[in-house]
Amino acid sequence: MLKQMDIEEYDAEWINLIMSARKMGLTMEDIRAFLRSPFHPKKLTQNTNENDPCMSP
Repeated sequence: MLKQMDIEEYDAEWINLIMSARKMGLTMEDIRAFLRSPFHPKKLTQNTNENDPCMSP
Protein backbone atom coordinates (compact mmCIF):
# COMPACT_ATOMS: atom_id res chain seq x y z
CA MET A 1 0.00 0.00 0.00
CA LEU A 2 1.31 3.45 -0.90
CA LYS A 3 2.06 5.87 1.86
CA GLN A 4 1.03 9.52 1.62
CA MET A 5 4.66 10.58 1.14
CA ASP A 6 5.04 8.12 -1.77
CA ILE A 7 1.90 9.51 -3.40
CA GLU A 8 3.13 13.08 -3.02
CA GLU A 9 6.47 12.13 -4.56
CA TYR A 10 4.75 10.50 -7.54
CA ASP A 11 2.49 13.51 -7.90
CA ALA A 12 5.52 15.82 -8.04
CA GLU A 13 7.16 13.60 -10.68
CA TRP A 14 3.99 13.57 -12.79
CA ILE A 15 3.64 17.34 -12.48
CA ASN A 16 7.25 17.82 -13.62
CA LEU A 17 6.71 15.41 -16.51
CA ILE A 18 3.56 17.17 -17.67
CA MET A 19 5.16 20.60 -17.32
CA SER A 20 8.13 19.46 -19.39
CA ALA A 21 5.83 18.12 -22.10
CA ARG A 22 3.90 21.39 -22.15
CA LYS A 23 7.14 23.40 -22.45
CA MET A 24 8.03 21.23 -25.46
CA GLY A 25 4.79 22.36 -27.10
CA LEU A 26 2.60 19.31 -26.48
CA THR A 27 -1.05 20.00 -25.81
CA MET A 28 -2.97 18.32 -23.03
CA GLU A 29 -4.78 16.31 -25.70
CA ASP A 30 -1.41 15.17 -27.12
CA ILE A 31 -0.40 13.98 -23.66
CA ARG A 32 -3.74 12.23 -23.07
CA ALA A 33 -3.52 10.50 -26.46
CA PHE A 34 -0.01 9.29 -25.68
CA LEU A 35 -1.03 7.96 -22.27
CA ARG A 36 -4.06 6.18 -23.74
CA SER A 37 -2.16 4.58 -26.61
CA PRO A 38 -0.70 1.13 -26.23
CA PHE A 39 3.05 1.22 -25.82
CA HIS A 40 4.96 -0.82 -28.36
CA PRO A 41 8.70 -0.54 -27.76
CA LYS A 42 10.89 -0.92 -30.79
CA LYS A 43 12.46 -4.30 -31.05
CA LEU A 44 16.20 -3.94 -30.91
CA THR A 45 17.91 -5.95 -33.56
CA GLN A 46 21.07 -7.69 -32.61
CA ASN A 47 24.02 -5.91 -34.16
CA THR A 48 26.07 -8.41 -36.12
CA ASN A 49 29.23 -7.74 -38.04
CA GLU A 50 28.12 -9.69 -41.10
CA ASN A 51 25.67 -6.95 -42.23
CA ASP A 52 27.89 -4.03 -41.28
CA PRO A 53 29.74 -2.63 -44.32
CA CYS A 54 32.34 -1.07 -42.03
CA MET A 55 33.27 -4.48 -40.65
CA SER A 56 33.70 -6.30 -43.98
CA PRO A 57 37.22 -7.59 -44.79
